[in-house]
Amino acid sequence: MNKNWKKLGALFLIVTLVAVSMSACIGGGEEETTTPPPTTTAAPTTPAPTVYNELPADMDADWMSYFENTDFDGDGVMYPYDQYLGRDDNDVDFAARTGGAFRTMTAEISDFDPIDVTDTASDSVVSKIFDGLVQYVPGTTDPMPCIAKAWEADEEGKVYTFYLREGLKFTNGEALTADDIVFSWDRLGNPAYASARINFLTDYVESYEAVDDYTFQVTLKTPFAPFLTLMTYTCFKVLPEDYVSSSEVVGETAEEGVEKNWLDFPVGSGAWMLKEYVSGDHLTLEANEDYWAGRPYLDEYRYRFTENDDTIVQAWKAGQIDITGVPASYWEEFNENYADQLLTYSELATYWMYFNCESWPFDSLALRQAVTCGMERESVINTIFKGRYRAAHGALPPGMFGFSEELYDEYEFNYDAAKAKQILDDAGIVDTNNDGIREYEGRELKIELSSYVSTTWAEAAKVWLDNLEELGIEATYQQYDFGTILQMADQGDYTLLTLGWIADYPDPENFYILFESKGIPDPNSSRYSNEQVDEWIQELRTNPNTAERREIAYNIEKQLQEDCPHWWFFHSRATSALQTWVHGYKAGAMGSHIEKQLGLWIDEEER
Repeated sequence: MNKNWKKLGALFLIVTLVAVSMSACIGGGEEETTTPPPTTTAAPTTPAPTVYNELPADMDADWMSYFENTDFDGDGVMYPYDQYLGRDDNDVDFAARTGGAFRTMTAEISDFDPIDVTDTASDSVVSKIFDGLVQYVPGTTDPMPCIAKAWEADEEGKVYTFYLREGLKFTNGEALTADDIVFSWDRLGNPAYASARINFLTDYVESYEAVDDYTFQVTLKTPFAPFLTLMTYTCFKVLPEDYVSSSEVVGETAEEGVEKNWLDFPVGSGAWMLKEYVSGDHLTLEANEDYWAGRPYLDEYRYRFTENDDTIVQAWKAGQIDITGVPASYWEEFNENYADQLLTYSELATYWMYFNCESWPFDSLALRQAVTCGMERESVINTIFKGRYRAAHGALPPGMFGFSEELYDEYEFNYDAAKAKQILDDAGIVDTNNDGIREYEGRELKIELSSYVSTTWAEAAKVWLDNLEELGIEATYQQYDFGTILQMADQGDYTLLTLGWIADYPDPENFYILFESKGIPDPNSSRYSNEQVDEWIQELRTNPNTAERREIAYNIEKQLQEDCPHWWFFHSRATSALQTWVHGYKAGAMGSHIEKQLGLWIDEEER
């Protein structure tokens, strides 16, 4: 992935309310990714199939009832069709909930082209206008059919065949066929478009073709277990070939670029259509009456543009908008006055500090372990970060497949200054001249803790510098602009540096690429290398068996806990405040921005 969108100073995400980058790593600029994490379940006693669903014999005639009773990911949970659509109350009169508008304020969108979207403000709009082959069950990380009504894979897990819904149309009336998917993927893979997500296609896909109008086939370079979840990503949304190609002028190279006249009025096949866009002010979507899953309850979805957190919060308090995030400065007020209106959900994100594992002094495992348990974690989260987050004990966040509560609870390196000092003493890292500073390999332990510019990180750093001084390590703290932080990470020009990671797709492989030797220096900026971990990651990537993949993830996580390539800090949670008249709003670990909000409705009498 493009490192500039994957890595992010943790605090920047915390204080930025309205425009965050979607990319896996918490990265440059702004990011988000999010769903209430699914409950961790025991591994299946029988191997999971190589695909999430098999084709029913009467697929064309009865696909809807089939999907009402299907366990897509082997976790024992069946999804009724209405939950798939985001409408949980089957006994409610649809007409009684239809109408009205949902009002929100956000940063202005940066692009309508799915292959160029890298921020959540834009994705909130693009994911409503366009559909892809696969989507998530609302509020979860489970892949479900969308444009594809079903799919199957060969025994090796390399060839996927997607069967499309027949009769789908784009909102300009064009029929949607497999040729439109080929066209959309061609755009993503064409260097002239310079998509930041081109590697999502080129890293994994060998070839693809339209077998016929309603059959699309993909051949992977090697089996890739998270392939279906990868297909949910925004860059794989489907565009109408005739409409787009007739208004694009494509250059020969990325330098020549592409002229995209269709962006003046984008057309998709999604649940919503663009009604009005006034740059710098507002954007309005209207319901697609002909959407294959039924139109949304709402008539309109309205966005007003601002990047000022205070402006958004005050508009919410005045009843002018229906939702707001809760900045840290408002946290106590909202918990005291609006507790019943808060929606909090875990994000698939982990924030940490990188140890530079190949350079002095953190090439020492003992020193990494000592610092890991010698710096306060929970107390900093509970005070400076207002208790909003869960302490991290490893790479994987709660809600991610493979996350182990057992490993979390048995973590060996919680804050314990006495234990940290003992680890250093046992390793011979001691103060030989009684000046209060320990030596390692003949040099006094003097390090720098580096972070993105942030007042909150500066406050936390005061605690950590005191912690390190108690251990006999002299530390200074320095803030840098985010671009410099990324450069330092890539060049290895640091000792201890704050960054984080948000999932691009909900699979542990997407986190563990940060610890693969072949990923040095990017995305493996800690320069951590372990041959056994490398083997496990490759097996995790290619093994389709759910139970075996869970065991592999367990082994990787346990080894990472022992080797301490990062100082694990926290797993983030997102909190929004909803007006009392808002019902059916969906949000989850992959982000509320990806939700279509088909089941969102407004009680106009209460408003």
